[in-house]
Amino acid sequence: MVFLVAGTAACGRKTATDARSPVETLDTLLAPDAVVAALRKVGGAHYHATAFFRVDARRNNSDGTVPASPSAITTTTDLWLDKHGNYRLVETNDQDGGREIVRVGNEVAVALRYGKMIRRSAQDSETARFLAEAVGAPWAAWEIARRQVDVASSDLLAYRWKPSSRVVDLAAGFPAASGLRTWRASVEVKTLDGRATVDEASRALLEFVCKTTFQAMRDDVPVEGEMAVSSTLDEIGNSPDIVMPTTDTLHPRQRTVLEERALLGGLGASLSSTLKKTRP
Repeated sequence: MVFLVAGTAACGRKTATDARSPVETLDTLLAPDAVVAALRKVGGAHYHATAFFRVDARRNNSDGTVPASPSAITTTTDLWLDKHGNYRLVETNDQDGGREIVRVGNEVAVALRYGKMIRRSAQDSETARFLAEAVGAPWAAWEIARRQVDVASSDLLAYRWKPSSRVVDLAAGFPAASGLRTWRASVEVKTLDGRATVDEASRALLEFVCKTTFQAMRDDVPVEGEMAVSSTLDEIGNSPDIVMPTTDTLHPRQRTVLEERALLGGLGASLSSTLKKTRP
């Protein structure tokens, strides 16, 4: 009877999983919160990713030249998460920028590239944001490709995708294409090749590769872009314990009366109060 119940439950889970299309399954597996949850489930790991992103204007200037802008950037990310939930994030890019963030217990240390590490009290909300940003490159590539993607899957939770001629709207789980993200709603995929391998038990993203070229409209200017993202996972369940590096302590300074008024009541309120005092 026990085996029958267990078998029935397993079949139920399989049926629920099979009811979703491979595209819908990847929508869930690649979401940053899901990637982080899987890392915690396996007891920590080392996540490594590189992301190349390029967008160029296709409209030339009147003299035939292309508008000057930093059109491409490559970012490298390493995230170590230990079994206690502590983490170390190192992120650099080829524009000489980057950051390092370390959280141990209730403290977090943060440094920009080449800067000193400053230690202060940690906030759970910022930890969730930092970790989501750290593992977000596969999700960003998937969002670009998602409108025109055809996915095949295997029993080993290995997925491969290619471009589709059919264009579909993004699912509700994706951020709205508004503000600075408006151009994403006009993306037209030109070339696409990608694959992902997922651990069956933990749903951890073991490997991800996605390369795509696309066209879009940004502020009524036609642009063409390219994105190449890859990520791997190792040290699964064996990531070393994270320790706090040598840091400086954040020393809050005493604010002036005008600063306090500006923070609490707005700058206009502070100026109004000051003018009242200076009038004869």
